[in-house]
Amino acid sequence: MYFITILVAVAGSVTYHLSLKHLPATLNPFFSLVVIYAFALLISLAGMALYPTGSRSLSQLNWSVLGASLGIIGIEVGFLLAYRAGWSMGYTALSTNVLTTLMLLPLGYLLYREQPTVERLAGLLLCSGGLWLLLRR
Repeated sequence: MYFITILVAVAGSVTYHLSLKHLPATLNPFFSLVVIYAFALLISLAGMALYPTGSRSLSQLNWSVLGASLGIIGIEVGFLLAYRAGWSMGYTALSTNVLTTLMLLPLGYLLYREQPTVERLAGLLLCSGGLWLLLRR
């Protein structure tokens, strides 16, 4: 089950990037998001029915719901505008993921005491080097 969760995220990410790349450039990006989130709401409501475990109490929600909402909008608008500016899917996804990891690694250590290993730091250096090679002109 551990690796299946990553495969679901990868499948969702691939679908997401392919779909965003095909949105008409003439559409207002926020109108696009409204329609996208309307469909996502319907799919999420169906998912709640299929995944009945866990609390559904609004009282258990905290500030992180607003933070995640702001983050999602930033991701969506950022990718949509990057594609409209001419970025390719592969470079855009790789660039944002490597840069995000570079920011999250120290935050994970400072906030949650997640211990980076030598192997993971070496992998991050390799990814950063690969990003540099891909983005240089």
